[in-house]
Amino acid sequence: MTFADRVEYTTVTTAPYSIPVVLVASIDQSPTTLGVADSNLYLLSDAEIARTLDELQAMGVKDIRIGAPWIYIQPDGPDSYDWEKLDTIVDAAQERDMNIVMVVSGTPSWAGFPINGHVDPDVYATFAGTLATRYQGGVSAYEIWNEPNGFAFYNPVDPEAYTAMLKAAYPAIKAADPDAVVIAGVLGAVPTGLGTLSPVTFVQRMYAAGAKDSFDALSYHPYHYWTAFSEGGDVTDSPINQMTAIYALMVANGDGDLKIWATEYGLPTGQLSEAQQAAYIADLITRWQTMDGAGPIFIYSARDSNTGSWDAEDNFGLFRTDWTAKPAVAVVTAMIADLADGKLDNPFTGPIPQPSVLTVLSVIAVQFVAGVLRVPLGILKTGFDAFTGLVTDIVNSVLGLLGVSPASTAAKATAAVPDTAAVQSFSIASEQEASVVNNPVVNDPVVSTPEKNTTTAPEPTDSKSTARNEPDGSKTNGSNTNNTTINSQYPSPESTPNEPDGSDDDPPADETSDATADHGDTTTDTTTENDTTDSTTDHDSDGEGSSTATE
Repeated sequence: MTFADRVEYTTVTTAPYSIPVVLVASIDQSPTTLGVADSNLYLLSDAEIARTLDELQAMGVKDIRIGAPWIYIQPDGPDSYDWEKLDTIVDAAQERDMNIVMVVSGTPSWAGFPINGHVDPDVYATFAGTLATRYQGGVSAYEIWNEPNGFAFYNPVDPEAYTAMLKAAYPAIKAADPDAVVIAGVLGAVPTGLGTLSPVTFVQRMYAAGAKDSFDALSYHPYHYWTAFSEGGDVTDSPINQMTAIYALMVANGDGDLKIWATEYGLPTGQLSEAQQAAYIADLITRWQTMDGAGPIFIYSARDSNTGSWDAEDNFGLFRTDWTAKPAVAVVTAMIADLADGKLDNPFTGPIPQPSVLTVLSVIAVQFVAGVLRVPLGILKTGFDAFTGLVTDIVNSVLGLLGVSPASTAAKATAAVPDTAAVQSFSIASEQEASVVNNPVVNDPVVSTPEKNTTTAPEPTDSKSTARNEPDGSKTNGSNTNNTTINSQYPSPESTPNEPDGSDDDPPADETSDATADHGDTTTDTTTENDTTDSTTDHDSDGEGSSTATE
């Protein structure tokens, strides 16, 4: 069956022109919706994008969260766009009948400080509205920025400035696509500290700044590397307590009918075990079903960027770099099937492996180093990309004057380019990326960089995309257009080898968790709490902290 046979077309009038669009189903906002978040798609070749989505489709995934890195879509200014890669991802997801959540972030240098700088709300709203116009009917939901409660993504952290951006973007998106869900917050699970602001305080100040009626849902990333979600009841600022407090604020402000989406959750397996990753994911999915205000869940991410790398951000995948499956693949596949009827029939009940004190300290140290380096490296990479693009243009011009086809030389060069995952020097905005995962010892920012495939030339694709709305009112067809500028039910985690070589380095499972209830016996003696205030209290009224949340 062809793409045209599988989709329904209609004509949507958006004065002064009309265009055909693909109608996709909206995302079910219940907690039984289980998808995958993968901003790394923007780095991949067309073939790798197709392979990734095929693997996810085989698992039963019908909902995917992707990144729209503003810094790469409009690198040269407000009047030019590079749509090629994002069109490819959207079209590939639509061909597989996947619903799309698109997170819109990454400041371009002409609009502010690169990656995490503040922007003029109207400028951001124009870009968000352009996205919603282009993908009208094809993208189900838009997230306004990523983890703005951490300086890695939004510096300085400022809930009032964020709310101004939200209030400008909401009507722009709704005018272009009234059915799109606009998701606010997109907050990391961090305490208030150096460069971070508790998501509870952030939401409280959003409401005080007039955010009500400017969003259709909130989202939150409940990462924690050494406390399972269900076991955080007695842990200050744990994700389960933060989520409860955020929803209480929503109810108090008349938004009790709105949902909190967990648009990122996962665990890196570079230093933590694959058994722990699988168990933590199963525990979160199970407990989330019983939470008041809970919406869809997205597991981060599909595939490791570089399995075994020292950088945790390279190891969040459900699959290893070589596409062998980690135990979490079987868990997520089984739970998607279980939740298909709208309820969880076989909740996860443990056991939940716990990392050693030494492992926790090692994770903290690595996160700190990665956080210090990631934004500077991202800025340098952006400048290098611009420089190499300029050199390429000059070389192509010279070749043209000499009568040599740039396409032929590019084809030869592409043949020598190694696999993207093997040469990737650092991760892009893992929607988890800046999250220090609610680290009560040190608020170590882990900064993400915007997403771009700079290692592999785009492969030829079949132009199957629907017509797109262009900013100037024209219509284009095809994806490469308008490029004007460049327990028992689930497999036991212990039963599957943790490493590609079959070795098993899991720590002993020293406690069993009933994942349907909070546990007060959670041990957190490996850390020292740095924020003992109740999570419903405004911890930092000046807002000069910033989330170590990821993307």
